[in-house]
Amino acid sequence: MTNFVTELLPSENIARPFDAASQLDRLGLEYYVNFYELFDAPFQVTGNDPRFVYLSEQYKKVISLCLQVVRDRMGLAMVLGAVGTGKSSLCSIMRSRLSARADYRVAYLDDLAATPSQLMVNILHEYGLEPVSRQVESLKRQFKSLLVEETQRAGNSLVLLVDESQTATKYNLELLRQLLNFETGNEKLVQIILFGQEELSRKVAARPNFLSRIVSQVRLEKLSREETIKLVRYRLSMAGAEYDLFSEEALVALADFSKGIPREACKVGYHSLLLGASRQERVITPATVHEAAQLAQGSPGVEPDPAFEDGPDGEEEL
Repeated sequence: MTNFVTELLPSENIARPFDAASQLDRLGLEYYVNFYELFDAPFQVTGNDPRFVYLSEQYKKVISLCLQVVRDRMGLAMVLGAVGTGKSSLCSIMRSRLSARADYRVAYLDDLAATPSQLMVNILHEYGLEPVSRQVESLKRQFKSLLVEETQRAGNSLVLLVDESQTATKYNLELLRQLLNFETGNEKLVQIILFGQEELSRKVAARPNFLSRIVSQVRLEKLSREETIKLVRYRLSMAGAEYDLFSEEALVALADFSKGIPREACKVGYHSLLLGASRQERVITPATVHEAAQLAQGSPGVEPDPAFEDGPDGEEEL
């Protein structure tokens, strides 16, 4: 029997071929993409296209741990990390790979700040059901019926992937705990993976009943200089680069400026290509990366305005 985790977790990153004609026919294709003869923009920071996610050893380990929880129907895992470390990208990868299997039904959420009733409505909608009411208890019963039908009769697994989980209210953490109470004698009927910033760990620590249900808890660390350089090269190869667009010194500079944060590496890489193309620079130099970092990251040492600081969940309350 094929190992479930191995099947979904490739041992290495291999760039897949693109249909160049269809890619180049897109309206609004960025100038630098044409200048460097690429198929696509390599450093987009919006969206989470799994093609462009570089699977570092750390990412592979995190995905493997989460997939094991899902496979063994253990119930709950939590992935923590600072802003820009790739939590949403990992969530996107798991969503893509699990959804490709006929025996898995996958739901995706990114708003744990909703009311409990709205959260249950959102969950049911993700699984293709119309809510029977707006009452939480009725919605929970409807969800339990779905779980029994899918897992016990159809033999499927239901997975709930929750991004931006640091926005969770205490009421929704309690609701998720209650959903995890739906089980047979030896397995959970729904598998939940939470992806969130460190605020999530503090909220969970305040709720021992929820904390005790977490089977695997992992933190995403910053990438090393070497891993950051590999990330940049991988993204360029996926976009169709046929030669080294950055000099070795420029890659080192980009890695150092990004401080091991994938999102920062993409921002600096994006501005580097913009500047390089505008200067007809076929190979990006360290000087260009230095200027790109200033554009991407602004001036260091700027004092924040306390009136505009994030709330306790990393977001402003509206």
